[in-house]
Amino acid sequence: MAQKKKPDIDTTGNGFGGTLGDLLKARGFEAPALPEAPPPPPAAAPTLAACTVRITHSRRDRGGKTVTLVEGLTPLGDGLDAVARDLRKSLGCGGVMEGEVLVLQGDLRERARDWLVAAGAKSVRVG
Repeated sequence: MAQKKKPDIDTTGNGFGGTLGDLLKARGFEAPALPEAPPPPPAAAPTLAACTVRITHSRRDRGGKTVTLVEGLTPLGDGLDAVARDLRKSLGCGGVMEGEVLVLQGDLRERARDWLVAAGAKSVRVG
């Protein structure tokens, strides 16, 4: 037995109106209400100027691979992820947050120090 085919809706504007909104309203769909305006951003987020950063490197527990460890970025709070992403992107390397330590792939101590100083970190120590 053949299945019944749903009738096509005329979308050419000949007799119905033709806009998508009109077609959806004819089928019983209503547009959701728009959300309220977003809240204003927080007053002052901590910056790198509040950080004393320590940069070291290690091969321990990494299968012989060298990584750069960036510590002392915790005063940034929620802005820590954005700073870590910008640092990884500008250095062209991979990395991950392990607790409160940013772990960058490779020995990037000097380049990371230069970037952090240019970004306005208060004190950067390379060890």
